[in-house]
Order: sequence, then C-alpha cells, then structure tokens
Amino acid sequence: MKPTVIFDVNETLLDLSPVREWFTERFSNDVTAAAWFSELLRLSFVSATVDRYVPFPNLARAALDTVAATAGHQTSEEDLVHIGGILASLPPHTDAAPGLQVLRDAGYLTTALTNSPLATAEAQLTEAGLADLFDTIMSVDMVLRFKPHATVYQAAAEKLGTETERLTMVAAHDWDIAGAMAAGLSGVFVARPGATYSPAFLPPTMVASDILDAAHLIIGS
Repeated sequence: MKPTVIFDVNETLLDLSPVREWFTERFSNDVTAAAWFSELLRLSFVSATVDRYVPFPNLARAALDTVAATAGHQTSEEDLVHIGGILASLPPHTDAAPGLQVLRDAGYLTTALTNSPLATAEAQLTEAGLADLFDTIMSVDMVLRFKPHATVYQAAAEKLGTETERLTMVAAHDWDIAGAMAAGLSGVFVARPGATYSPAFLPPTMVASDILDAAHLIIGS
C-alpha cells in the first residue's frame, strides 16, 4: 500500500476567517468565534466520552446558543442558517491545494477525516475545489464518536486497509494530533497563525508552517 496522509478539514485545509468575521459583525466583541469553537469542542469531547453521539451540526447549534446566552444574546433560526451557509462555503487556505498536489505527485494517498457529517465534508471540499485531490473522504459518522477518540483513527486505518502506525495525521489542532498519536499515527501539527501546541500533550512528530511545508516535511522524513 502507498504511504497515506490523513488531513483534518476545518482550519487545517479550510480558512475559518469568514466565521470569525460573522461573529464580529453579529455580536461585536461580546461573543467570539474562538469561544464558540471551544464550546463546540467541549460538547464533542463529552459526547465521545459518554458515548452519546449527536451530529456535529447539532452540537454547533447548541454551542452557539450557549455562548450567546452567556453574553446576554439570543440566537435565531436565521443565525443558524447563516452560519451553516458560511461553514458550507469556506475558502481553502492558499497552501492547501499545492501541498496536497505535492504529496500526490510523490505517490502518497491523501485522505480527509473530519468531525463533520460525510455529506457536509464532501460538499465543503467540493466547494473549496479540493475534493479531487483526495483519494478518500471520511467522517466520524463511521464510528459515531468524535476525534480525538482513539476509535476514530483506528476505524480510519481499518477503512484504508492498513495499520495506524503506517498513517500520518496532519492537523492545525493540537488535540487532533495528540489523539492520532495516542492511537499510533505519526502527527504533523500545522502551526497556523495564532495556533499553539500544548506542552501537556505528547509532542508532534513534526511541526509545519502550512500544508505545503507539511508535504515537504513528510516526503523528506
């Protein structure tokens, strides 16, 4: 089997700037996209731990309600529809396509693995012009648990017909890399502006500045 690299989607490949801009426009500085995303992750982590799967879009809505209410705001159905539309049409980071192409040209298989439903991920990557650069697109739908639970990465390896030790995870989230490495994968942390890797986690195998840099590091390793 060819060497395989697995990519996270949101923020790793797709630029979340439009989401941050919407939060600023909608809530001024009262509610931030960072606060919303942190609450969304908290809900997904708890969901995976207690083994009660709720689709990611539903958790996103619950997280929005929570952070808005904490700041004294109420959300509407229009807000939910609007942010859903933004998430469905996120632009790719400019380094995403070149980096993926470098790996494919070097004979690597490229896979996406996301907490979003499969249909959402496929639509996002198609809209961003990246879908054709992947051999496989996978979602946590296959195990009904969210990353960074070990079963997600193990299921990905099984679906790809290989062992976790033969896979490399690339993500701009330290918790994703930490989960993948705990499951036996190698991990490349993409240190996008503002992103940090917690010293509480096992250090990543490699640190890259973007996807193109990650591709060159993986090929050269």
